[in-house]
Amino acid sequence: MKEPNTIFQDISVRRRVIITIGIFTVLTVVIGLFGLIAVVETNKRLHQSVSEGQMMIKTVDTARQAQVHFKRQVQEWKNILLRGNDQHLYEGHLRAFDEEDRRVKEELQSLSSMTATLGLVVPEISEAITVHEKLSLQYRDALKDYNRADLKSAVLVDQRVRGIDREPTDQIDGIVAKIEMQADKRLTAVETLSKTHLEVYQSLSFFLIFLVLVGVCFGIFNAWSILKDLPPEENDRNAEG
Repeated sequence: MKEPNTIFQDISVRRRVIITIGIFTVLTVVIGLFGLIAVVETNKRLHQSVSEGQMMIKTVDTARQAQVHFKRQVQEWKNILLRGNDQHLYEGHLRAFDEEDRRVKEELQSLSSMTATLGLVVPEISEAITVHEKLSLQYRDALKDYNRADLKSAVLVDQRVRGIDREPTDQIDGIVAKIEMQADKRLTAVETLSKTHLEVYQSLSFFLIFLVLVGVCFGIFNAWSILKDLPPEENDRNAEG
């Protein structure tokens, strides 16, 4: 009984070989391109995530540095009034006060640039810069009435500026808390996005594996159909070869 013809039996052996080679070539190219794209995209995402994470950490550290330096500035002001009767100590604490004042300004300005680059919304920074500048002027203006030879002078000068550090202290503390909160949210979002991309790549990888298996099965079946259609003597020669 003659076996029924199949779609493959209607195609010449040469064409079957070409089709098989073509399919494997296409699969190889597709898998290679996907692998290349996946590696490039993964490296890009990884670099972006690492860079953004480092920038977030640096921003939080800058906010904390502004907080620390402002507290030191206030402490140096108190040191001036407490120990300013000694000329050497007065000059030393005044230099330290000016240095801490400069550092606070630099940290707040840097913080403003960093948050703008990262797209963080912290309008309190510009307000803190303005309030801190005003506070520094008030401190220096009050210091003009300080008389190192008069112990009561320190009390009178302190009364003029008493409590003016509370507003900038609260502002800077609030800025640190707000930046930390936004940084945590941003890092969580980046982590979630990275996991999503990983899941997509895994799904595509499984699909490509499926295509490879289909291609292998097709190649095996096509090879079997080709050998099956060869004359017996050719099959014997191929077996002997």
